[in-house]
Amino acid sequence: MAYLAVWTFVALFLVSQGVAHALYVQQSVPWRILFSVWLTDSYLWAVLAPLVWIFAKRLPISRRSWWRVVPIHFASSVAFAVGEAALFALVTTVLGLHIKPTFLATFRMVLPGDFHLNVALYWAVVGFQHAFSVYRLSQERETEAAQLALRASELEKQLVRARLGALRMQLHPHFLFNTLNAIVVLVRQGKMQDADQMLTNLSDLLRRTLEEWENQEVPLRTELEFLRLYLDIERVRFQDRLSIDVAFEPETLEALVPSFLLQPLVENAIRHGVAKSSAAGKVTLRSWRTGSTLEFRITDDGPGLANANDVPANGVGLSNTRARLQQLYGRQGCLELESRESGGTVATIRIPYRDEAETFA
Repeated sequence: MAYLAVWTFVALFLVSQGVAHALYVQQSVPWRILFSVWLTDSYLWAVLAPLVWIFAKRLPISRRSWWRVVPIHFASSVAFAVGEAALFALVTTVLGLHIKPTFLATFRMVLPGDFHLNVALYWAVVGFQHAFSVYRLSQERETEAAQLALRASELEKQLVRARLGALRMQLHPHFLFNTLNAIVVLVRQGKMQDADQMLTNLSDLLRRTLEEWENQEVPLRTELEFLRLYLDIERVRFQDRLSIDVAFEPETLEALVPSFLLQPLVENAIRHGVAKSSAAGKVTLRSWRTGSTLEFRITDDGPGLANANDVPANGVGLSNTRARLQQLYGRQGCLELESRESGGTVATIRIPYRDEAETFA
């Protein structure tokens, strides 16, 4: 209906042009002829235009083939102009609209006047079809580009998750082997009660680890609970030689941190600090927020690092922690390790501050 309404509007517009001309030259308005001619012409165009559209779609004009296609369309436009004039003469004669007494007379009358208009209409349809095809192709390419970008983003996320998963799979066996080795030492020393306690703690720790296995980030309070299970194991090993001081600012406990973040750093502090000294040792953990940054500091009072070459940067724990921070936060995540002037080593972590409420907002 809308399509026919458009062509009816075209016919009425052309009728108004004829009326205006008749009034301008002070002649009587030939209402019957004007309506007969232009309504018939418009409805014939309405029938023929889709055929031209289909032909133009099957024979598109492109940079590579325009020299071959344009002459074909030029010949088709001439055939269209002549054919439309012939159809007009036939229809008006059959319907008895009395434009002229015979088909041939009507054809001879309308052909000179309608020829150029019909040719222009043909090329207008070809032009609209070409513009529509270019627009649709552009939309398809944009959609395809968006889909490819989305797919690339999904693949990148999958790659990051795979890398993070691989890093975690390296950390867990590393921690597990160290703990089992400590249990073996206790058994050989005949400390069966201590070994039993350590196995119980290890069981609780592994169960908690499996519960959080799929989460790359957890609230700091959850990470702290996991760390306490690990420290229970270390206290069995070192007895009174190990002292742990944890002081995290309350507002940081809801912050999201990489799961299994603190254990490798605390293990490093114990292994390279407390374990290397015959005296009692202390490991201190602090957390605070500075603007949009969450910071951690793990400090031990061991012998420290004699020089830069003593930094265990290539160890599994530290290297994997650095790699995970890089994957999760890019340049916003970092791990620094340095000696204290008063003795001992300081490990500092900086990551973007985010909490669960911001994540699900």
